Amino acid sequence: MARTLEFLIKRIREELRAEGPNAVGYSDFIIIDGINAAMIDLSETFPVQDEYSFTTSDGVNSYEIDYDAVYNIIKAEYDNTILESIPIKEYLDSNSKTTGDVTKYTLWGKSFILLGAVEDSKDVNMWVTRQPNRVEEKDDTPEIPSYADEAITAYALSVCYRESRNFDKANYYYGVYIAQKSNVLRRGVPQRQKEYLPKMGDSYWGAFRPSRSTIKSDTNPGGVV
Repeated sequence: MARTLEFLIKRIREELRAEGPNAVGYSDFIIIDGINAAMIDLSETFPVQDEYSFTTSDGVNSYEIDYDAVYNIIKAEYDNTILESIPIKEYLDSNSKTTGDVTKYTLWGKSFILLGAVEDSKDVNMWVTRQPNRVEEKDDTPEIPSYADEAITAYALSVCYRESRNFDKANYYYGVYIAQKSNVLRRGVPQRQKEYLPKMGDSYWGAFRPSRSTIKSDTNPGGVV
């Protein structure tokens, strides 16, 4: 059977049946929520590597990143020029927010803000780390490796038992999750390679190509750092 959300749900239900007469009392919603929460927790150490791209509009400096949970921008380019990241205060204190060459950027909330004279139809490419995408449909494939399945299963079991107020079993399976998480970390980061972050996804996604967004052109695009 392919390693999909359906596979993980069946695996968790088998574990629940082993603990009692049946698993009817636990909805797919609760199990899926537990699976996604486990993947997010694991991804704090091993985020998914991804790419994100958009096209600029003439004179527009601020762009909304159209998906959540980006942990870090590793590298950003404007028209094949590598951009320097600067703090928001340096941007606010700058006297040349919209003049000169585009060589810097800053972040404010979900806004990605370029400094300089932005031209039309220029590509901005970013290499980022992010949370894994949620699995919702039964044929969705988790974006973390299969050796994390034991940890995911234990976390989801803890969520199910906590939902039914069986706190003894909930705490037991959370303890199992912590132990399995340690195993995942050891396997994911070999001793000789601790300075590198492994890719959690089974494949490296191509760049998203969203259409041009509604843009904020003032110098206070909103949001909280």
